[in-house]
Amino acid sequence: MEPTQWTLTETFQFPAEYGKAVSAQEVKVTAGYTEHQTEDAVRLSGIYHVAANVGFDGEVQEEALDSDAILIDDVDVQDQSGYFEYAVPLLVDLPTSADGQLTATVIDASATATDDGSLAVMWTVEAKLADVEAVAQNVEEEVTTTARATDEAVVESKQAVAQVTAETATADLESSQVEQVIGYVDHNEMLAFINDLEDDVTVTSFRLNDVFVE
Repeated sequence: MEPTQWTLTETFQFPAEYGKAVSAQEVKVTAGYTEHQTEDAVRLSGIYHVAANVGFDGEVQEEALDSDAILIDDVDVQDQSGYFEYAVPLLVDLPTSADGQLTATVIDASATATDDGSLAVMWTVEAKLADVEAVAQNVEEEVTTTARATDEAVVESKQAVAQVTAETATADLESSQVEQVIGYVDHNEMLAFINDLEDDVTVTSFRLNDVFVE
């Protein structure tokens, strides 16, 4: 399928107390849709989301509404500058039987203030088959990123386990050393006690039945 383009125009008008729309400071249109295969076409249905900043002259106008324009009641206005959003229905049938996912993208959007104080918004949409190689590359990059993150998590987990093991071994060694020191100190205190005994006191142990008694 060759890329297909189409252009749409929508006119918006605003409450009279804001005055005439005199400028469009910024406009953005985004296509949101679902794709459905019919017998002889691919049907895209959804909305065009229109968001724009518009400047007003601040002079209250008479209630003279254009029946062909869409009235925007909800406008966030500060210092003669307003912001609004609106959803325009999206429904288009593309005569194609090509296999693959279609993408419809707004490639250009502009807005112009009209003589009667309304705002005319125009946007161009391009539909084409999705680039299979680009989609596959994006999927591959996502898989690679996920795998890398998983490997890093495993390494960090192993490092944490090794650190805990080392700390545990060090703690066990220190505990053993402390016990040895305590035993050594106790033993030397006993030796010191023995050295302090008088000469007529023996420290040799013996059984009573080995002593001859007259």
